[in-house]
Amino acid sequence: MYLPKQKILLNSNFCEELEILLDYAEKALNERKPIWSPFVSAQLMEEVKKKFNNLSDITLFFEGGFPGSERKRICFIRSEQEINFLTSNIPIKGIYLKGNFLFDRAKQNDFRDTLHELGVEEGAIGDIWLIRDRGAQAICSQKCADLIHKKIGKLREVEIAIEALDLNDMEIPFKRPEKIINTVEASTRIDAIASAGFGLSRSKITTQIKKGCLRLNWRLNNQPSKSLKIGDLIHLEHKGSLKILDIDKTKKERWRIKLLRQ
Repeated sequence: MYLPKQKILLNSNFCEELEILLDYAEKALNERKPIWSPFVSAQLMEEVKKKFNNLSDITLFFEGGFPGSERKRICFIRSEQEINFLTSNIPIKGIYLKGNFLFDRAKQNDFRDTLHELGVEEGAIGDIWLIRDRGAQAICSQKCADLIHKKIGKLREVEIAIEALDLNDMEIPFKRPEKIINTVEASTRIDAIASAGFGLSRSKITTQIKKGCLRLNWRLNNQPSKSLKIGDLIHLEHKGSLKILDIDKTKKERWRIKLLRQ
């Protein structure tokens, strides 16, 4: 059984990534068993949902290890087998990267780089979050957890001991409830609206944009002056998303903006 590849790839900004995922989907159809992809980014997930939405033969499940995770694995399964799908067989596990970072603070990407140095591929790693000054925890594939359990790594001058964890034993990051934010701004620039929505200064938002950490409608945005409209979605790495619900001009020629923070 084959999927309409050309139709799925048409006008996509993720053709290379979608081709790889299509191979997983066709394997699930032909072998009649669930097939799991590597971890994928939030923006690629949105593209997959849109492109696979009208396919009746294949069903997709998304799992990142905890509610609110940004990076997830996709399970492709024949639609008629969906009823027998067991969530207990999800090949995802946790790891704890323990180290004393009281005097040498590290960020999520520092731990990601350390895992890469230990031979872990990007697709084997899900979300990573800091555990105060004691290191970080991460979601990864079952195979990855088995591979690096009890290994010792190094982040700058700090030694890291890696321990595999069951998901139930992890300190899952707190997920903010959705919140409506009303703000009045001098313009509809993305740096101004993101600053109000995420509670960060304009200069910090500009820095994040220059680092490639902010996406507009899941596409990389490198323009702080980009003007926004109703329906636009802003995603800032490790901070969540903002959806523009309403934009209205005030009598004083300013902009009253209604946001949904997710």
